[in-house]
Amino acid sequence: MAYVVDTAHVDPVDAQEYMRIVETEAVPVMTAAGAGFVSCWGTSPELGEEVWIETVWSFADHSEWNQIRKNMVLDPRWYQYSEKTARLRTGGTRRFFYAAPFSPLA
Repeated sequence: MAYVVDTAHVDPVDAQEYMRIVETEAVPVMTAAGAGFVSCWGTSPELGEEVWIETVWSFADHSEWNQIRKNMVLDPRWYQYSEKTARLRTGGTRRFFYAAPFSPLA
């Protein structure tokens, strides 16, 4: 199993809206494309700094990820979601992770 971890940095006032868009738009598009929704987490907006929102998706391997990515780019909803979240993000990363052999999820 592999995981793609998206970490978005947003202004604290935009954190709830960003998570709402993930829930209502990203989850339907990504799961329809074939990705498994694992989790969405955020740091506290009360710390006086950017909020980091981490969204995790699962898939079997990079071959499956390429199919998921193809499915996403063929779905007009992907572009609508991307435009909305791009306006809210101030930064972020996308990384691919694989569980260590001793991990409970491995």
